[in-house]
Amino acid sequence: MIKWPPRQIGRVLTVLLSAIVTLCGCSGGEGASHSEKIINWTKYEVTDSHELTFTAITGDPKCFKLRTVAKETDGRIEVAVIEGTPPNAPQHCTAVGRIEKLIVKTEAPALDLDVHALPAEEVQLNP
Repeated sequence: MIKWPPRQIGRVLTVLLSAIVTLCGCSGGEGASHSEKIINWTKYEVTDSHELTFTAITGDPKCFKLRTVAKETDGRIEVAVIEGTPPNAPQHCTAVGRIEKLIVKTEAPALDLDVHALPAEEVQLNP
């Protein structure tokens, strides 16, 4: 059995708890993004019979992650592009612009769809 003075036990526990909290905060590199916001897609094109490809301008992929939300009903599809910060993003990011293409699969033939931006109130964002 190790005998430590009470003051030293407190320091050791503080260091251990700090390490555990730090490890918990860094895990899950493929988890959900945070600080999400809707960004504009600049254009779209029909790339397959049931597929639309949207173009959006974003930043460094280490710092920004994109996802889409789509709602398709009655010959109309509404699409939002959401930009967020990945859980494993570095603290500081280089200001670079990058064009990214995002594929959205459709139920109806893509050529027959009327394409619009999805209203912000219909999109759930991660804080």
